[in-house]
Amino acid sequence: MTMSAFFTRFRDLAFKEMRACTVSPGREIPADEYGFLEFYCDDAQCDCRRVMIKVLGQRSGDKAWATISYGWETPEFYRGWAGTDLMDVEDLCRPTLDLLNPQSPHAEFFLSLFEEIIQGKT
Repeated sequence: MTMSAFFTRFRDLAFKEMRACTVSPGREIPADEYGFLEFYCDDAQCDCRRVMIKVLGQRSGDKAWATISYGWETPEFYRGWAGTDLMDVEDLCRPTLDLLNPQSPHAEFFLSLFEEIIQGKT
């Protein structure tokens, strides 16, 4: 499975809908403007209904400050998709830091920001 940036297929929509945050100087997180870029599975046969969010800083090049994995469906959907009732699917149904990608020391901050602001949780 390979992931493709949403903007490679839907450039105008991707940048119109992309979320960003500005971190001011004087905080633990380096001052910068950070964008939350969406990546989706590009396998036409896959129906995983998941997204990877890479948090990139405007001044930090290709460095990902966090990679967040998120599935928006129910546990029942992911049990059916995985083809087993034994699989623990709770982590597929909520934002988590992706275990297969390196994370910065500030990744937890960006995960919390994603949960609180992007999803509208309080």
